[in-house]
Amino acid sequence: MKTVIYYFSATGNSLYVARTLQAALEGAELRSIPEALAEGRFDAKADAVGFVFPLHYMGLPLQTEAFLERLAITGSPYIFAIATCGVPYTGTPFVDAEEILSRKGQQLDATWYLRLVSNYIPMRDIAADWRIKIRAWLAGRKLRNIAEAIRKRELHSTWQLLQSPCRRIHQEWKERRQRIDENFRCDTGRCTSCGLCQRVCPAENILRPDGHPVWQHRCTECLGCLHICPVEAIDYGDKTKGRKRYRHKDIAPKDLLHKHT
Repeated sequence: MKTVIYYFSATGNSLYVARTLQAALEGAELRSIPEALAEGRFDAKADAVGFVFPLHYMGLPLQTEAFLERLAITGSPYIFAIATCGVPYTGTPFVDAEEILSRKGQQLDATWYLRLVSNYIPMRDIAADWRIKIRAWLAGRKLRNIAEAIRKRELHSTWQLLQSPCRRIHQEWKERRQRIDENFRCDTGRCTSCGLCQRVCPAENILRPDGHPVWQHRCTECLGCLHICPVEAIDYGDKTKGRKRYRHKDIAPKDLLHKHT
């Protein structure tokens, strides 16, 4: 039985989850959501269709939402979704995904939050190494159970707490999208013009006319550019100065770069 797993990942958590499931599910195929959007690939033909993405402002990442709106799902497959996050059970990612799928005559059969590490350092610094290791161990154990549930096509629902305030926060964030990237700053004295920030951007939002990044106001606030910079030349205002950068330990920088850039 064929399984297709669509993923959105900026710093590796969701790609790690997708790859772990691919290894556990015979014949599973991975597809990048940003690349599918860029290539216009919107047909899903499989016995099981999955979505793995981070929690963004208590809801779906902007590109994940846009992809779901355009995706055509053939037949009646088993559909599952996993939201990676720093704090689980708060938000509406699965409610929002369910609403989109219901308009296509589909439904989510299984949903899970998977707690790993939040990369949103404008709010707080990256967790301590010991905490990351504990979360990784717990996530690995939970992923084994998730893979088994998917193999057996089990139904599974999960809590989504504080839905009304979380939806309001998410909607306010979407409404200021064109201003999201105004806080990014590049230290041009430190920048080496390696181009990784441009290549990691899932929205093709970064140009480098003089070698340094210039943001184009269609940011998804995934923070991939900030975290991948090898010399930490990119900051989000003053809040991120001195804070650690993050990438999942099992994911290399090249694994996060996009073909369309």
